Amino acid sequence: MNAKLIDSLVQIINSLSEEERENLEAKLKANRISKQKSFDFANQPFVGMWQDRNDLADSSNWIRQLRQSEWTSKHD
Repeated sequence: MNAKLIDSLVQIINSLSEEERENLEAKLKANRISKQKSFDFANQPFVGMWQDRNDLADSSNWIRQLRQSEWTSKHD
């Protein structure tokens, strides 16, 4: 955002009445809250979809083995 735009916004906000400022603050707060809640990962159906996979219990080890098998078999 450039400085002129910010200065203009500050002037506009400073010219608002107390009621208008409260209204603006309420709208900004509601907008922030809706953005924060826009995507709740914890309640998505894909969360935990592999929880019963014993081979994925240690994901670091699983990916290490996958990389090793893929990379060594193609480059040997």
